[in-house]
Amino acid sequence: MGEARGSGGEPSEPDILKPSVQTLDRGLRLLELIALSHEPLSLAELSQRMGLHRSIIYRLLRTLQDHRLIAHTPQGYVLGTRAQSLGRRTLPVLQRIAKPEIAKLAARVGLTAFFVVRDGDEAVTLVSVEVESARSRTVYTPGDRHPLTLGSPGIAMLAAEPPRDDERPEITRARAAGYATSRSEVVLGLGSLAAPVVSPSGNAVASVSIVFTVERPGPAEIEAVLDTARVVTGRLHTALSTGAVLPGVG
Repeated sequence: MGEARGSGGEPSEPDILKPSVQTLDRGLRLLELIALSHEPLSLAELSQRMGLHRSIIYRLLRTLQDHRLIAHTPQGYVLGTRAQSLGRRTLPVLQRIAKPEIAKLAARVGLTAFFVVRDGDEAVTLVSVEVESARSRTVYTPGDRHPLTLGSPGIAMLAAEPPRDDERPEITRARAAGYATSRSEVVLGLGSLAAPVVSPSGNAVASVSIVFTVERPGPAEIEAVLDTARVVTGRLHTALSTGAVLPGVG
């Protein structure tokens, strides 16, 4: 079958754009692969995971390096400074509102506290404040993600939604309590407690959480998390009512 052509005998626009679109798609998938890795990745590893020849991967890597979206280290390829800068600009309204409150929460309970947002079916850490304590250690860093159905931050967000017949019992219990707890679901041996942050339309867009090791949080810690979630929710509503824009949130 011949090449599709326009009225003047030239290749149609979709055919002209197809190689560029394919290259863009490959470059974005490669960037995502590097961003989601917890350790540097070599050219060979990237080639294998992408299912593409090393020469193709190398050309894509060079382009990403030119834009400082990735960097090459002796151990392999990692996220670059430009990508990290762009990442800090995502969800700036939520980040600006949450960061000081998460810091206050960590100081109040003496445990590492973090703020998690929803990204489709995943929970993504946006802010994390570490507290040096035998009861807590940092395991959630900004950019970390895990399935929404695992761990108290995601469970708390799902609990703010209407009940579903196939939901986990933990979600049902969290809906009744107003907060969620979990242990060893995301990181083995560690537990967390979380409460949802809800948009004016009633959708859970984020959650406030603390992480602990041995001791289960008591009433004081639970109240601190609930207080922080209420404050962040209220400030989010105020920001949105005064013209702030948050994609997908109303």
